[in-house]
Amino acid sequence: MDHDLIVEQLLDRCKCFIENILQASDLHSVATASRAIFAQLREVAYEVLQAKMTLEAPQLERADVAPCCPNTRARYLHTRLVSPQTLCGRVHIPVRTFLCRGCGVSLRPDDRHLGVPEVGDLTDEVRALYAPVVAEQPHRAANDLFHRCTGVALSSRGAQGIIESTAQDLQRWQAEHEGQEATAGAAALGSGDDVSELRVEMAMDGVMAHIDGRWQEAKVGTILGRRYVGVLGSAEELAVRRTQMIREAGWEHLPLGEIVRDGAPWIWTVAEAHFPGVRQTLDYDHRSEHLDDFAQLLYPHNPAGAKAWVDQKLGALLKNQVGEVLRALKRMRPWKQALCDALAQLIGYVQRNRTRIRSQEPWQCGLAVGSGAVEGACKHVIQRRFKRVGMRWKPPGFLHVFAWRLARLHGTFQAFWASRGLAIQTPG
Repeated sequence: MDHDLIVEQLLDRCKCFIENILQASDLHSVATASRAIFAQLREVAYEVLQAKMTLEAPQLERADVAPCCPNTRARYLHTRLVSPQTLCGRVHIPVRTFLCRGCGVSLRPDDRHLGVPEVGDLTDEVRALYAPVVAEQPHRAANDLFHRCTGVALSSRGAQGIIESTAQDLQRWQAEHEGQEATAGAAALGSGDDVSELRVEMAMDGVMAHIDGRWQEAKVGTILGRRYVGVLGSAEELAVRRTQMIREAGWEHLPLGEIVRDGAPWIWTVAEAHFPGVRQTLDYDHRSEHLDDFAQLLYPHNPAGAKAWVDQKLGALLKNQVGEVLRALKRMRPWKQALCDALAQLIGYVQRNRTRIRSQEPWQCGLAVGSGAVEGACKHVIQRRFKRVGMRWKPPGFLHVFAWRLARLHGTFQAFWASRGLAIQTPG
């Protein structure tokens, strides 16, 4: 079709659309006019998009088609229409198919240039807008919200296809572009940070989610409180992924400052195996909880007394007076068996973590004494999305959505889509 004729028809269509809106007596308010414009403008946009593809496709016919095998030629087979789903509707795109004479593989050289999806029938701009929605909302709510905002209705299979294909594409891109990750990591440090004074702080925790028919622990970690890593597997896998993340973020030159966490044995086992010699700090809040639990038994009807007892012991621990606290606990002679058992547990807890209960050194080095970052990560990254009422997950679906949540938190979401020719702006 002639270019000038297409432009003339589109201009006439746009003029009619504008006149219909401006002269419509029933569109008297901004709300009613806005809805009418949104509905009708999508139709005009579809015609513009279809015209664009109608003009673009013939331009490729003059381009040479390279076969996949050397010293051979590609033989033209046929041209057929494909109809991928875009934000404006389904457009019809003529694409050519060739046959490599060397190996017999079918070639469609126009697909990449014209944006024909490799998998499924949803174009990249649909996938790019849907991925962050489903990363935050349950699938059914995400589909409904996406339909109402964009007009694109997704089937359950189509939505699942977006999640799987985009997550797989993202993982391949991340593996091929570690430099992009390092750039994002360096930017995450912030211009106000003195890099020479930075130390890598790491924290680990576990959170339960219903996966594959049973409750499983997803292990989550933070690095510098700004990068997140998680696995649905063993603690060893988390440690390996952690080391990889530090390398990808470009933080290998930063010395390891400390590992902060509660008294879970698996955390300290991983720390000693993979990060020997790194300071291990017991979370301030976790030690407070143990003291508070015992104080409630010691002063069941005296909250003020329980608080004073906890404050006194915490104050001593904050001054690194662990020995004094232990001696004071061992001098206690409670007469109730329940108190004796609780006291024995508290003494054992303090003794096991004696070398980790030291707050003066981390504070003096500008390091953390609490694990608020990883606690927040467990709530924000896992619980908020994966532990809603009635949610049940399969491992692939869990990991795919989890990958998109991390991409948004790390700022690699926009870089990934930019590599595919899309400038995507998403809320923080």
